[in-house]
Amino acid sequence: MSPTHALLGLLVQGERHGYDLKRAIEQGFAPFWRIDFAQLYRSLAKMTRHGWIKVRVVPGSNGPDRKMYTLTARGRQAFETWLQEPNTARDEFFVKLRLANTAGILLDQAVQDQRRALETERAARQDALRTARAAGDAARIILADAALRETEAALAALTLWTSTPSTAKGLTSQAQSNALVITGSDDPLLAFLAQLAATSTSPIGSLGGLLALSRHEADIAGIHLLDLETGKYNVPFIKHILPEEHTVLINLASRQNGLLIARGNPKNIRGVRDLARADVRLINRQRGAGTRLLLFAKLRAAKIDPLALPGWERVAWTHDAIATAIASDAADAGPGLAAVAADWGLDFIPLGEEQYDLVMPQAVYESPRAQPLLKGLQSSALRRKGEQLQGYDLAHAGTVAARLK
Repeated sequence: MSPTHALLGLLVQGERHGYDLKRAIEQGFAPFWRIDFAQLYRSLAKMTRHGWIKVRVVPGSNGPDRKMYTLTARGRQAFETWLQEPNTARDEFFVKLRLANTAGILLDQAVQDQRRALETERAARQDALRTARAAGDAARIILADAALRETEAALAALTLWTSTPSTAKGLTSQAQSNALVITGSDDPLLAFLAQLAATSTSPIGSLGGLLALSRHEADIAGIHLLDLETGKYNVPFIKHILPEEHTVLINLASRQNGLLIARGNPKNIRGVRDLARADVRLINRQRGAGTRLLLFAKLRAAKIDPLALPGWERVAWTHDAIATAIASDAADAGPGLAAVAADWGLDFIPLGEEQYDLVMPQAVYESPRAQPLLKGLQSSALRRKGEQLQGYDLAHAGTVAARLK
């Protein structure tokens, strides 16, 4: 990225000195744009030679004189021309977007072009990930997954930008504070719903999501926690962890959970009893994950002590991480979703249907911030996504399952 043209964008806001420019870049553009003082002053000297900026010297009261830089008409034209030029890198696009917003310049066509490029890139990286999964190469799977997540993160940021009212566009603290913070259980449908609501999810497990709500660190948590004593999902845990909160529980889906098994089932695993065999390598979910709790209940029902299994404390934090271990022959079985097994081409042994809900404080539920998510729950786009995910039932999606006080 050309630092000279980007610096012109900072000077659109008015006269500034070098240290102020450096601080503005560090505070407002990281990690997309970094610059050291040597590069900064070389760029300012170049901009002066081109006639893009003017320099005046302000005598220092208690120190050295200070140079102040001002944008010229020629510099403004150079900046606006640069905004319309093709981007040399993705970082440059997001820097341009921020600078254009500050200058009051719309880049609607550039945003559309970038979205198309990102969607094409996402399709290519999805193909690369499928190829890596088919090969069963753990290193390739991890790199391909990381590349795909990078593209999806850029698309999510672009969605947030385009969904923000034009009077408030930009990467401002106000726009960021209005984005819902969604956490809890790892789920592909929830990740899709978050995109519809112009935000993203941070999977930390069902129990972790409830604890984040109790600490007011999140707005919404996706949970699927089975209470072993009552056989009910979610409500007993909410009552215990959020006893002082007025909360609303909304159904997202019922989904089929079970065991992910290596393709072709080479170890001839037929159910949870086989997890106790010495030749079966288990990989489990982390403590606090609803999937781990369901497997615990099924093992206890089969009169097997889960804590005695050799792989019980060998854990992964997402469904895809479980699938990666199995597809790369690092494990033979692990708990997970039918949809994940289908996506990875793994065998699957169902253990039961579970209720996956969204829990949020009543104040969040009634706020304007929640409206994009609530509309997404009723959307045809979410229904289509649910139809694509094996083992999902969205018959009650969007309905209020409980109001708790």
